[in-house]
Amino acid sequence: MNPVKVFSGIALIVLGLMLYSLSQIPADNVEFAGIIMIGPFPILVGNSAGLMVAILLIAAMLVILTLSARW
Repeated sequence: MNPVKVFSGIALIVLGLMLYSLSQIPADNVEFAGIIMIGPFPILVGNSAGLMVAILLIAAMLVILTLSARW
């Protein structure tokens, strides 16, 4: 029995239980934002202007990091 696989399995079970318990909390006004990086090109999604600005800054840093790693 590989201890790394056992630990990974237990960690995934705990993560799943935590996500399930968080999904049971009622939420009336949910704001979200996300970033999808395809190569150096970011795709931003979200419904909150404030979060979109924060994600835009993170996306800009990721693009700069990606392009600087290629040099």
